[in-house]
Amino acid sequence: MSVNYHAQPHAVDVPITDMDDPEDDIIFGEQTSERPNPPGTTFLDALDYENENTSQQQHQNIFTKFKSFFAPNSNHNDDYEMVSRFEIDTPSESEDNDNQPPIDLRDRRLQLLEKQVKNRTIIGSVVMLTVAVVTFILFFNRNNGENNNFSGVSTGSRKTYSNSTHDFYKTTILISLDGFHPHYINPTDTPTLHNIMKNEYGAPYMTPSFPSSTFPNHWTLITGLYPSEHGIVGNTFYDPLLKKQFINTNPKIGGLDPDFWQGGEPLWKTCERQNIKSAVHMWPGSEVPSIGPAEDFDRYNGSELLSSKVDRVMGWLDRESIEERPQLILTYVPTIDQFGHKYGISGQNLTDALTYVDNFIDLMKQELHARNLEEIVNMIIVSDHGMAPTSNDRLLYLDDLIDLEKIEHIDGWPLFGLRPKKDFRIDEIYQEIVDKFNKLDEKLTQYYHIYKVEDIPKEFQFGGNLTDHKFNYRLAPIWILPDVGYSVTTHKQMKDNNFDYKPKGVHGYNNTHLLMRAVFLGSGPYFKDKHLKVEPFENVQVYNLICDSLDVVPAPNNGTQPHKLWSNKLNDNWLDTLTFPNLPFEIDHIVRTNATYDMLWREKPAEEATVIPTNDHPLESMKSEESTLTSLKTEVLPKPTDFITTTASTTQTSSTTTKVIENFGEIVGDIVNGIEDGIEAVGDIIHGIIDDIF
Repeated sequence: MSVNYHAQPHAVDVPITDMDDPEDDIIFGEQTSERPNPPGTTFLDALDYENENTSQQQHQNIFTKFKSFFAPNSNHNDDYEMVSRFEIDTPSESEDNDNQPPIDLRDRRLQLLEKQVKNRTIIGSVVMLTVAVVTFILFFNRNNGENNNFSGVSTGSRKTYSNSTHDFYKTTILISLDGFHPHYINPTDTPTLHNIMKNEYGAPYMTPSFPSSTFPNHWTLITGLYPSEHGIVGNTFYDPLLKKQFINTNPKIGGLDPDFWQGGEPLWKTCERQNIKSAVHMWPGSEVPSIGPAEDFDRYNGSELLSSKVDRVMGWLDRESIEERPQLILTYVPTIDQFGHKYGISGQNLTDALTYVDNFIDLMKQELHARNLEEIVNMIIVSDHGMAPTSNDRLLYLDDLIDLEKIEHIDGWPLFGLRPKKDFRIDEIYQEIVDKFNKLDEKLTQYYHIYKVEDIPKEFQFGGNLTDHKFNYRLAPIWILPDVGYSVTTHKQMKDNNFDYKPKGVHGYNNTHLLMRAVFLGSGPYFKDKHLKVEPFENVQVYNLICDSLDVVPAPNNGTQPHKLWSNKLNDNWLDTLTFPNLPFEIDHIVRTNATYDMLWREKPAEEATVIPTNDHPLESMKSEESTLTSLKTEVLPKPTDFITTTASTTQTSSTTTKVIENFGEIVGDIVNGIEDGIEAVGDIIHGIIDDIF
């Protein structure tokens, strides 16, 4: 017998004695509304106006569906068993049942109905009140978040600070001085940085992550993750899963490919999630589509004047609306790295560049002072690594160790990661390299180390077993690691460079070596209740520290809680036992006898003024310096194609792209199906919760 689940009960199904009872309309109405869907249909079919079998459901909107959640469990039959779900007062054994008046069924049913309505009203009211409160809180937070997201409406949830003319939120400026070593700071060439290092906050030095290269460390600084955990494992590398090459200086070959940048959450994303506005000036990774900020970011321009950088940062702080002013500002200064690669770590050119950058910092401080923002804005100065000198006398020729025709990809530099072609076994190539390496002069080979990736020292947080780090699969299976100051090249490359090894300055070596050390200096209100100086620390700590300065909750990372960092006060008697440059060979370097670092932590400080006078007119000095410094032709750094030529990556990338396009429809279908399954699951959960309540 077919059943119409959408019609009213047929007259013959209603007991005649109850035909005139008003409560029957209620009871049977409820029973009808709770009947299950016909076989082969779902609750979503009622919303499908094209379904011929649901024409009478067209009037059931979402509110009707919601009301049905509060109906009795539909698994119960349409009989009076439903009464047994409510408590019935049974007479005690001591009562004389014979003296009790006969039960009037109609009165009893009215009592039960009244009790049922009363119970549902109470419980339903509590549930609806709870839902209303939660909805209000969520709606308020959502609106509050939208207001915080720079709509121009004050949130009232963040404390404001006045500079006497405008209100500001807590603000932190992070400045990266690429390639700036702590020993470059001295009272003669860099008086501003000297005063900060001596009299303000920070550490003697900061240890970069391995490898001590620009892109891995800049991504570490703003994610708090080691390179092997965030995926930017070098300035150049090959991803065997993506089948793509990454070259940091080539936006068309990996540099701006979002697929490489999925590891870790950068600071601007962390701030965006918590309605903190950011502005980013030329920070590595900030230009990558869908990875960088949605607004307020500047593309890389290596020749930009430092005076323009100051204007850019101050322009963000000068915005009229407090909601439009960024609370986090990142800015990147490539100058010292450029001059270091070009000239090494000594000479007048580098000295002039150091003074130029010091004037930049001086001008930043003066502009903050002019705006009365010194007690509102924090300024944190970091670098990503140091720099080491190179020489024609310290070279290992890769093509003396292996036939390059057997190598498909070369990762990294000055470290060399080798990926053999598929026709050659890794063990076979490794053994060939080791055998030829052992035949070379030990006076040279003692400064080079050959590893399989699983044997790389664990302290580097790089390599080991495949599962030791999230992105270990991006590391080549065989590595040649030179000591600081030593280089790997090929006979062809040297010939192309007229037998003069370039660049003259290199980084990327052992991150714990003295020459690879980085800078960490700070000033501003965040530091006021901190120890003036803390012990040296790893750069994975910077992300948490900046989040702390803005009261932002960080994403998971490899750092520790900032209070642990600040609790490691630097002992007043702390001295560094290493002497710059800590190398087995003699070199010329910019650090002579006046490094601020050595004054503070290698010997007793000399009697001198607490504060060294700085430039009274840094802007004028910068403009005069820019006329000569900006004419520098930057050094071209080695890249994988300088050593081997392969078309494999291009072919494989094309194949991958075609496959992605072909599978796009399938991917979309899976996503849609997943959403539908999620909706059904949520509906089932809500049904279960409400059934349990009632």
